[in-house]
Amino acid sequence: MKKLTTLFTILILAGMVISMSSGCNKLLGLEKQKDWHFKPVTLDPHIHMDAWSYLKLRALGPDKNDSILNLFYEGIKYAGIDSALYKAQNHTYVFLHNDAILRLSSNKVTADCYFGMHLTSAGLPGQTWTDYPKDSVRNWLLYLIADGEHTFETLKPSNTEAKTQLPANVATNNAEGLLDFRIDNTANYKLMLNDFTGSAHVITVRTAGILADNGPIHVVDRVVDYNR
Repeated sequence: MKKLTTLFTILILAGMVISMSSGCNKLLGLEKQKDWHFKPVTLDPHIHMDAWSYLKLRALGPDKNDSILNLFYEGIKYAGIDSALYKAQNHTYVFLHNDAILRLSSNKVTADCYFGMHLTSAGLPGQTWTDYPKDSVRNWLLYLIADGEHTFETLKPSNTEAKTQLPANVATNNAEGLLDFRIDNTANYKLMLNDFTGSAHVITVRTAGILADNGPIHVVDRVVDYNR
């Protein structure tokens, strides 16, 4: 019985060798795997529209479920910032995900969003933009527009200081209105904001390197502040 089993095994192996050497497309009734060459695809970061058009697209629809920039858009309108600034050339735009403005945890406003970090005159977190003076909102949003184009192709692991649209001497802790950009030199290759020694608010960009026709866009989901 043992000899018959051994002979049967030899016959099976011989059949496999013959099938493989004869160039058959099937092996024991199964199709042979065909050669497949992996072709890597690089996603195009260009959105083929200006920053303002992209902002409205992600704030107002057409998909009502896709409104991640809605609070940001409302803040710009409330502050009276001219939309032309988001169409100008040679700027870098930091866009605010809704979570950067109002984020809830256990039905409480968190301290790492704008409404939670900046308390109202009553000492409570805000609920809408109208809880804050227009000038304060305007200055903060202007701080999120940097001069020059700063993205993966231009930044390095060391910080690049960029002047922003925040007027000089408005912020006591940032008289020059500077915003720091750098690339995290790790496998994740994240884009970081205000990641300098002594910074109290280091931000890891949620979605970086969106290339509008007039400059790069970086979307954050936490409040951006310059604080040593």
